[in-house]
Formats: sequence, structure tokens, C-alpha cells
Amino acid sequence: MDMETKISLREWAKENKVWEAKTWRVFLEKDLVPFYKYAFALNQLYVFLKSEKVCGKSSLGDIDDEMLRDKIRVAIYGGVEPTKDLNNSFAKFMFDNFGVCSENAPSFEESLKHYQSWGDGIKVSVNPNSWINTIPIGDLVNKLRDLIQWNLCKELGIKFADIGIQDSHPYAPLDSMDVGTLLPKPGDKPEKLISIVNEFRQKAVDLSIGVNPFMTFVFYARTIPLIVLMEFLECDMDKVTKLAKFLGLRAYSMIDQEEVDLPTKSPDKVILLMKGGYSKSGKTYWAPVAEKILEIQGFLVKMNPAIRETYENMIKEGINQIHINLEPWQDYKPIFSFLNEILKNKNNDWCSLNVDNGRVIKIRSGYREAELPTKIWLKDFLMKISPVVNIGIVNFSYDMTQLRFDPLTRDWVEKVIENEGKA
Repeated sequence: MDMETKISLREWAKENKVWEAKTWRVFLEKDLVPFYKYAFALNQLYVFLKSEKVCGKSSLGDIDDEMLRDKIRVAIYGGVEPTKDLNNSFAKFMFDNFGVCSENAPSFEESLKHYQSWGDGIKVSVNPNSWINTIPIGDLVNKLRDLIQWNLCKELGIKFADIGIQDSHPYAPLDSMDVGTLLPKPGDKPEKLISIVNEFRQKAVDLSIGVNPFMTFVFYARTIPLIVLMEFLECDMDKVTKLAKFLGLRAYSMIDQEEVDLPTKSPDKVILLMKGGYSKSGKTYWAPVAEKILEIQGFLVKMNPAIRETYENMIKEGINQIHINLEPWQDYKPIFSFLNEILKNKNNDWCSLNVDNGRVIKIRSGYREAELPTKIWLKDFLMKISPVVNIGIVNFSYDMTQLRFDPLTRDWVEKVIENEGKA
């Protein structure tokens, strides 16, 4: 997140009053619900293609419904002509995106050879290495439904029917179609299905971190000193308390690491953490809204290479734009010297801070550890590194003393050391 983006994000957040729950209805209705509808339709089609009606038959010729049999034949061999590029065929589209093939062929070319040899005698299969399965689409649908139903709709007092979704299993869009109609018949053009796939991909881009302001804001605010967020939004304690409650961010003291209630009279000593919890039995984990929102990004990066590239570029630009001042440098130098050493090992991406009475006394990672000559305040350290937490190259694992690092963290650490605490 470069400084220009950060400023525009700040202005967007203030103008849209992100601390008001009703603001997030726009995110629900304009971003999540349309994306869910596309995901639901494509998942239903994928499930149908794998079903007993198709893959459960011993051969293509054994599919009972004649129209369905014709459609599956088009899915396996449609658009394959000697004078045309196979890569532009509908059959190639179905193989790449849904894995539809003959005899569980590992490649499109082998699938064609099987069909050319055996015709309707081939057994219809769905190769697991398809684009739709690598997302994976079923898990994405479940994650979206859970976020929409149990978090956003519940918090906003909205019924599923109000946003065009059935309120009972399978929670289909009210305007959902028979998935069989997405498959073209012989002689038909496949624009309908291709259009839905393309729109689904574009919606993924529009929803991603660095593009979508709601997603980007949640990413920015997922772990942040309370006073930093208040200054970023230029808002009072009541407003930031409402925002923290809505996103499920929990407040902790940077002195004793204990959870505190909001509002607080000491915002300069409190940090907000994206931290879930377990049920009394210890068997069920509940995730805060912010965590559920950001989990969607993990699916998005698998859908379109441009999404990962945008995210990585945002972080790289952020590293070049942020400014920190670790003074007095001699107090912080042992920490960064330690980080510089451990990050030389690409498999080592974490460290732990030992804290006593609010001061960092030791830093360790695996078998390595170092005593700090000057016991710096934990809250001072967290405040100073908050910009790199905001942009994503430093994350907290379990609490504010467990740090995890992005592969780009090492370059930043080297830059800090080279400039003696200024970067």
C-alpha cells in the first residue's frame, strides 16, 4: 500500500464512515452477494458434472437423457476441427476450467485421442487438476455463505431473501438457473457459460486486496495500535469502538498483554488484534469477521494471477513509501541484528518476544535467542513497526509477541540496519 493509496484509503474510510455498520451493507450487496451467486452457479455445475448422472455412468452412451448426452459430448469434443486451433475450442475450455475429459485423461490431447478412438464408448471423467477445483470452488461457496449469513446479515439485521438468496439449504440465489442450461447443445454457442466464468474472474479481481476498498481497509486495520487507527480515521473512541466490535477486533494492553474492554481511557496503550477464540469445550473455533473477510483473499489469488501480482506490488510499493524512525537506534539495533540473522534462513519466518512488565527483555527464534541490553517498551516497539504490519510484511501469529515475516521482510530489515533505524 503506497502512500498515495494509503491517503486515498484514509479519505475513502472517513467519507464512508467505516465505523457505521450500515456502510458495510454496500460491501455485502455490491461485492459479496454477486460474487457468491457466480460461485454458487459454477459450483453447482461442477457438482453436476461429477454426479452419477454423468461420471457415474459406465460410458457416455449410457447417459440416459439424450439432450444431456449431446451436451456432454460437446463438452468433451466441442469445437475440435482440423482447421481450427484446439486451444480455442470449447472442449479445451471445459477441460481447463472444469476438468471434463474422457477416461480420466491427464491431458486434453489424450482426452481427445480416447474420444476419437472410442466415441460414445468412453467413460466421462472430471480431472481434479482443473481451475475450478484448485480454487477450490466448494470451499469458497461455504466460506462466502458463512460470512454473509452468520456475520454480515446477522449484524445488519438483513434476511437472506432481502439480498436475493434462499434462507434454507442449499442457499441458492433466488434467480438461480438450472445448471444444465449452462451447457450448450450441439450447434449452440457457449457464450452463456464462458461469460459467467469471465465475469466470476473479474469479480474476483474487483474484490481483492489492493483493489476493493473494503477488503483493503480490513487488511490495513487487522492488527493495529488503537491510537494509530483513531488518528488514521480522525475519529473518537466511540466510533473506533463500534468499528472494532463490528470487525471482531479484540483490544489488548500493550503493557501486560491482557484483553481490555473498549472504550478505554488509555488508547495509546492498547492494540487491536484479529484474534478468534474457542468454545467452552475447546473443539470449535470462531473467527472474527475481519478474519473471515481476509480468508476470501486466499481463494482469490488462486483464481487469477493478476490478483497475486496486485497484492505483491502493493506490499513492495508500501515498503518503499513507509517511513519509520527507530530512535534511539542503539536500543533497537539488537532486535534488527537478530532478525537479519534468522531471516537469512528462508525457512525461518518467525520470532518471539519475551516480555516482562511491559518491556521486551529477550528475542528468540527456534534455538537462537538474544538478551536485549536495553529493555525497550513493547508498546513503543509495536507503535514503531505498525506501518510494516499494516502493509503485511510483519504479522502476528497468536498474540502481539509472536511475529511472523513475509519473504520481503528481510530486504526491509537490511534497509533499516543500513540506515541506522530510519527507513
